[in-house]
Amino acid sequence: MLMDWGLSIREICCNVRKCYELYIYKNNRERGNMAIKYNLTPVEVVKLFGYTEPEAKEELELFEKENHIKLPKLLFNFLSLVRNKELLSTADIWVDSDSLPYFSYQYIEEGIEDCKGDYDDPEFREQNAFYPYFKIPKEQWPEFVDNYLQVGSDYAAGVVFYGIKEKELTQENPPVYMLHEADPLEDWKLIAPTLSEYLMCILLDALAGVEYRTAQEVLNENGWEFYEEEYKDEKEVKEQLAKKKIDLSAMKKNISFYGVDSFYRYCFDEEEKIFYMVIDNTSIIYIKAE
Repeated sequence: MLMDWGLSIREICCNVRKCYELYIYKNNRERGNMAIKYNLTPVEVVKLFGYTEPEAKEELELFEKENHIKLPKLLFNFLSLVRNKELLSTADIWVDSDSLPYFSYQYIEEGIEDCKGDYDDPEFREQNAFYPYFKIPKEQWPEFVDNYLQVGSDYAAGVVFYGIKEKELTQENPPVYMLHEADPLEDWKLIAPTLSEYLMCILLDALAGVEYRTAQEVLNENGWEFYEEEYKDEKEVKEQLAKKKIDLSAMKKNISFYGVDSFYRYCFDEEEKIFYMVIDNTSIIYIKAE
């Protein structure tokens, strides 16, 4: 497939992806295994585990209407499938019925309201993160900090918040940022280059049972069996996967929020109904439909 460099960047990226998918298709056909599905989207993964009905769709549409926004389609579709479900109830994304996304400006407003009774104390004012925003009109806040749609937090401690910039919500796959409660309100840092990577990280961390085994227990009850094998090195992992005609190099790396250098690779065997999760290229979690 030849590139027409007169195309837009988006069109070029689309062509590159098509070339890559064609390569994977031909590679799988030559190896005789067309059942292996690589690099599924977060929505595709939750669907293969049986979460196929967008039961939270109306709730999210009402949220959009009340807040005069449109969620990125990927986030809307993902949440519509997993909200109010136990699968990700202990993951780093808000899916419980009493936890909807909200804007960081709302968090600042609530902080000001809680603290303004103590603003007569000079020492308190000096140490309070909300006071600078109490002193100026809300219309001036964007000069100092962006407004973020907060979509989750670390479940274990609740000290880190994850969010998308309001001005980037119109992007198809926007970046996701994080803010630690001990940091200045302006100190949001990039945590995932794209929303899809953030959601996939949340999902894979949950399936691996990194902090909690909630997702594993739920899927066990729904007829999925988990077992894990550890291997000496990446070479041994490749050899093991090759027996199933699975190409480790066709699985892109996905970040983990737990462990600086930790990462996942994954694929799904449609015929065998096995979801493969490779962790740090040294172990494999097999999730098999019973």
